[in-house]
Amino acid sequence: MSKVLCVNTGGKGSLDSLRARYLASKLNADITHHDLNRGISKLAASREIWEVISSNKWDLIYQEGSGIAGGINLIRAAKSWGQRYIISTGDPIGGFFRVTKGEQIGNLMEIYERTLYKNCTAFLGWTPYLTGAAIKLGAKRAITIEGGADFSLFQSKSAEERLSLRQKYGIAADHLVCGVVGSLQWNNKQSYSYGYELIEALKLVKRTDITVLIVGDGNARERLQALVPDELRSRVIFTGRLLPIQVVDAMNMMNIGFVTQTLDELGSFRLTTKLPEYLACGVPVAMSPIPGFYDYGVVYAGWALPAYHPASREFHTRCAMWLDNLQSQDVEDKAKIAPTIAKRYFDYDAIGDRFATFVHEILKS
Repeated sequence: MSKVLCVNTGGKGSLDSLRARYLASKLNADITHHDLNRGISKLAASREIWEVISSNKWDLIYQEGSGIAGGINLIRAAKSWGQRYIISTGDPIGGFFRVTKGEQIGNLMEIYERTLYKNCTAFLGWTPYLTGAAIKLGAKRAITIEGGADFSLFQSKSAEERLSLRQKYGIAADHLVCGVVGSLQWNNKQSYSYGYELIEALKLVKRTDITVLIVGDGNARERLQALVPDELRSRVIFTGRLLPIQVVDAMNMMNIGFVTQTLDELGSFRLTTKLPEYLACGVPVAMSPIPGFYDYGVVYAGWALPAYHPASREFHTRCAMWLDNLQSQDVEDKAKIAPTIAKRYFDYDAIGDRFATFVHEILKS
């Protein structure tokens, strides 16, 4: 039986870890998992990965995530003894760093990206846009394996359950709840964090029956809380970090889930894992008009957000105008469609079968 090492650069318990384990469970192979140790320095974690890679004769190594601590070792192993490896990622590496850290760091990371892809056996893109970009950067074989959702966990709850959950947070039953789930990390270059756009839009909304629900934690939380005027504090709820089962509850309190991306070489390539989770919970989404909004049927279960940067005044103004005119029937109609869209495009059973077929072909070659 083939020996496959699965390296997860997101760390134990991360979404990358869950995805790697679900996909690998479909393989007819002897599987070993290694999660990046985030409790030690990056250098020490990288050395630890190297020890695992060089400790056995692996028929294939599958790395979930493009982290350099694992990637550098994969490149080294490929050049040293021809180790075969697969890279799976949901981000354009060079684009991510150019947008978040600047041109110089972005260009350096694109060199790493090209080297990682040129030496890989195959590439798994979370979107077809990433898959195409990887082929252009040197990947010889590639396939799109979207980020899926655990449909046994992420499900729509009854109207009574949703009402009960709202009562715990003091949210009025008749309010339109606009929410976002994500890491609240402030990006100085972008002057932005998830949740910022919702607070700024709420300041401009005329109707008084809208509540904003911000789920997550990070260094931007205090900054965001300070942006909320006293008169709106009862209508902006911060939950802090939640367990996965609690995230399901939080999503079920929402009427609309926001999936905001920048329209650049980072945001336009991505599909956040929160997208299928919102949809699976029967929550229609307001999403930036990136290609995935149209290609994955979200247009039928949501609304295109304004084509402006989410930190801009124009974005906030147009969001407020849309929300002021939004009809409850439109929200209800799209909510009914949402779970169907989630199952059609993001069912891990179907995605996992494609992954297994692709990897088994590689193992036979």
